[in-house]
Amino acid sequence: MVKVFPRRRVLAALPLALACLAAGCSRSDRPPLGRVGGTVTLDGSPLAGALMVFIPDGPGRSAIATTDSVGRYELAYLRDIAGANVGTHTVRITTATEDRGGKEILPDRYHTKTELKATVAPGANTIDFPLESK
Repeated sequence: MVKVFPRRRVLAALPLALACLAAGCSRSDRPPLGRVGGTVTLDGSPLAGALMVFIPDGPGRSAIATTDSVGRYELAYLRDIAGANVGTHTVRITTATEDRGGKEILPDRYHTKTELKATVAPGANTIDFPLESK
């Protein structure tokens, strides 16, 4: 015999089921994160509109940010979750964005052949990048 659930129970459980699906990466599924922000400068001047990617040296998801008009950034692990995996990261910074028509103004050592590394600790982290064009 097939058990039929009353329609009211199904409708009452639907919002809860949808909320669980929408949550995606639950807090228990996430690795430990540290909040990361700082300033990026090029030859001493703020670098606006640069895309930053922190790639964990171990397993995990990259965190990204775009610098604002004064060169400040704050990393996002997911769209609505701030931070980056705790641990060591390879950092890539590029200015070849749509805003600049895909033109790169930084040397390769900051993006395609990056030499940049950063360590993210639990809690708040301030990591500045004073870049040089030479």
